[in-house]
Amino acid sequence: MHLTFIANKITGRGGTETVLVKVLNNLAQDSNNEVSLVLSNLTPNREWLRQLDRSIKITYPHNSSRVSRLFYFTRIFLNGPRNETYIILSPNIIKLYAKLRKITHKKCKIVSWFHFSIANQKVYDPENMVYADYHLAISSAIKNQMVDLGIAPQKIFLVLNPAEHHQIFESTKNDGIKHLLYVGRIQNNGQKNLKELFNAVSLVDFPMILDVYGSGKDEQECQQLCYKLGIDKKVVWHGWAENVWNELVYRPFATILTSKFEGLPMVFLESISRGIPCLAANFDGYDDVIIDGVNGMHYQLGNIQECAQKIHEIAETGYDAKRVQESIAKFYEEKYFSHLKEVLQKITSY
Repeated sequence: MHLTFIANKITGRGGTETVLVKVLNNLAQDSNNEVSLVLSNLTPNREWLRQLDRSIKITYPHNSSRVSRLFYFTRIFLNGPRNETYIILSPNIIKLYAKLRKITHKKCKIVSWFHFSIANQKVYDPENMVYADYHLAISSAIKNQMVDLGIAPQKIFLVLNPAEHHQIFESTKNDGIKHLLYVGRIQNNGQKNLKELFNAVSLVDFPMILDVYGSGKDEQECQQLCYKLGIDKKVVWHGWAENVWNELVYRPFATILTSKFEGLPMVFLESISRGIPCLAANFDGYDDVIIDGVNGMHYQLGNIQECAQKIHEIAETGYDAKRVQESIAKFYEEKYFSHLKEVLQKITSY
């Protein structure tokens, strides 16, 4: 298979990059596949690019202006093989390539592979997704959103995201305090909605620590909010870590996301694969991963009182770590890659 993956603007430190590395490296292991990665920006953090198989061709623009990027993506298309399969993470590029294909009469295929919720965002026009021939959906919610756009269900393939097997995480220390874990971008009112998390923690009445791993422009604002809420001693800021699980000292009783929307959060898969349950706001698609009472809980987004109540409840619930691990069997790499390759073979043979 000739496969060119085209990524939208990414930082080099997110879940999308984690999935790209796993998927591209796995596909590159097959000598019958020719795999390329086209970036819309050279990411500030390049460590993830060094993890890619050396056979994968990586292309990135040397100028970040809008006009330059338009010429850059156009040149990529015009110079590409006539029968290429483009797997695209950006709706705007999907529309551009559909127009270029119409002009050039190339027999290439255009496939969407989007890693964020289609609804509840203002970054792009979701209508541009309909220009793709086929779609890889990473969650049931995204698949349903595509159907709502008028995309035929038979053109949508639910592929989910890959999870690695891990050992059950054990603490190296015990300070007698319960620890809750957050991993992700530091955003107060944005997608990650940390304002809601901090307000909920302020209502928790048992001794606990919120361990925060991540970075972002709202960090100072979030720290000021914690001080205002009187929880600054309850929140420990660890900054961004290349591998959070190697940095953790205390076993969390749960990993939490109070996000307004997600695609399919890799941090939940990473947590559950280590036997650690998760607590989620009921953003679209949370239930692809969270099975209440088995590997975690959920609360109604926006209900701070309920979030605080669930933090208390999940801290007091005795979860079977082995059962937590087994709850995401469909995500583990052996099943994921077998299914993904079937889907890609089907798409390229149409």
